[in-house]
Amino acid sequence: MATNERPTLGNFMNLACFQYLRVGTEDVADRAPIVAAGRKRGYDLVEGLGLLGATHDPSVIAKKFEDALGINGTRLCKVNSIKAIGNGGFEVRLTEGACTAGQTSSEPLCAFTLGVFIGGLHAITGKQMSGRETHCCACGSEECVYIIEPVSL
Repeated sequence: MATNERPTLGNFMNLACFQYLRVGTEDVADRAPIVAAGRKRGYDLVEGLGLLGATHDPSVIAKKFEDALGINGTRLCKVNSIKAIGNGGFEVRLTEGACTAGQTSSEPLCAFTLGVFIGGLHAITGKQMSGRETHCCACGSEECVYIIEPVSL
């Protein structure tokens, strides 16, 4: 199957298009499909970088995510830190997220970006993860903060 290349426009598009896709999908089907798309992206990103199960060191993980998602990568967000928390999970802190760009809200908006970190940390640790957003820039916080934890089976 042929790949449709974009020799003039490249791999990036305006955030307005992303926001319409995100908001429109959430209006029709809530956040679940957006989180699921993010999880898939995060897992595939880690796999593509050859990092499946590669490390559990939060500073190395943060650097890899920043390289892939920050200014020198896809520009999804600026990864400020990733820290281990006591239960095998992680606290992720970021700014300039695509989900919150130009947005104001009374509730967290980062379904896709949250999903990216859930999927990516699953790929790195080999553990199924779930996550929640505790702070969001769209709600006035200085950083978006996610708690990503292993799923208890």
